[in-house]
Amino acid sequence: MEGTNETPLAGVTFLVTDSSGAVVGPNNGVYVTDKNGRFVISGLTPGTTVTAKETKSVKGFVLDSTPQSILIKEGEVQRLTFWNKAFTGILIHKVDAVSGRGVPQVSFLVYDGQMNPIDQVTTDQSGYAYVEDLGVTGKLYLRELEAEGYIVDTALKTVYVRPGETTEVTWKNTPITGQIQIWKKSADDNPITGFPTGTPLQGATFEIYDKANRLVDTVKSNNRGLAVSAQLPLGRYTVKEVSSPAYYSVNTEAVTVYLEHSGQVVQIEVLNKSVYTNVSVRKSGYAEVVPGQSLRYQFAEIGNNSTVPLDSFYWRDTLPTDAVRLDKLITGTWSARLNYKVVFKTNLNGNYRTLADNLQTERNYTLDASAAALGLASNEYVTEVMFTFGRVPAGFRQLQTPYIYCNVLPGLTHECRFTNKTDVGGVWQGQWVMANDRWVTIVYGKGKAPTLPRTGY
Repeated sequence: MEGTNETPLAGVTFLVTDSSGAVVGPNNGVYVTDKNGRFVISGLTPGTTVTAKETKSVKGFVLDSTPQSILIKEGEVQRLTFWNKAFTGILIHKVDAVSGRGVPQVSFLVYDGQMNPIDQVTTDQSGYAYVEDLGVTGKLYLRELEAEGYIVDTALKTVYVRPGETTEVTWKNTPITGQIQIWKKSADDNPITGFPTGTPLQGATFEIYDKANRLVDTVKSNNRGLAVSAQLPLGRYTVKEVSSPAYYSVNTEAVTVYLEHSGQVVQIEVLNKSVYTNVSVRKSGYAEVVPGQSLRYQFAEIGNNSTVPLDSFYWRDTLPTDAVRLDKLITGTWSARLNYKVVFKTNLNGNYRTLADNLQTERNYTLDASAAALGLASNEYVTEVMFTFGRVPAGFRQLQTPYIYCNVLPGLTHECRFTNKTDVGGVWQGQWVMANDRWVTIVYGKGKAPTLPRTGY
């Protein structure tokens, strides 16, 4: 790939196909020239005819749209050369005189040397307008037609266009500005913070976008609940809340604002609803056991009762390892369609290890968690198990009941007690929301079975 005056062009894109139209090589037949203006295709079958077509040129050069074909011969290196002519044209860059950012949707008229209009162009989202294939060279003139939100520069600009060259013109405009002020308030009485309805809220963050959907400012509400933009050129803007104060939900409704005259201040009010954060878990099991028997714990009300999603949601059970050994788990089912995993710790390893992964919340699994199934050492046993769900929606809860089965150790003394602990939690705006429960079981030793009610006669 070579350019004007045999200068290599990097970054030119080609599509390469064979005689049947099938693409050649990886990446669907697309090749891009390197810094030497070349790309190489190896491993072609002799006798194959390949066709290269330029699909995209680089800035300042005309696309060579004529495909070229060549027959591959054994033991030979074939070469195709494409030539790209430099544009004869004008590149206009319209910029904000204050911020230096490009200004979109500004129109210009192009005149020849006799002041005859020959073209009209409009700047893109980056503030560029390209006048190409003029068919004329020498002295030309440019006039700005309109620039919404800016003082129009009505003076003619003179440019000189030479064959095969692109003349660049940077055109600055002074903005006519206004300002956006955002009042952030509580939409209701917040049960956590105690703020009543209408309280100004500090710490809400807003992003402001122009009509080209470019981010032009980011502001945060102060202790008066007020967020103030920079001076902005006149025009249409969109205000979006991206983060909310603690214990309030983000208001997702975008607000459109028009700045229409110099010095205008547009005030808007954005309300935030308070959030309720709560999780729960309840557990039960056998009140009395004898050494060596199987013990089942069952769980209820595991869930995210909050009005908002929670991150890093988990449910954990800590075993009373002085009295039981884990046997198996019944996972239960859950209200939202998610994948989750079950992990565990042991007395010899304080790091979590995976018991089961990629479990589906709508399926009820039976998981063998015995020492043999987990490959534990002879003196090793599970101390806790944890279900990790990641981000869960508001109202996420168990459906079918989960169970944990354990075996009571032999040799426990009569009337000794052991406690199983369980907890659940999730994160909202960096704060953990947690709940826990426990269940106490009494052991009746050998020959000390609990008294049963008399039946019969």
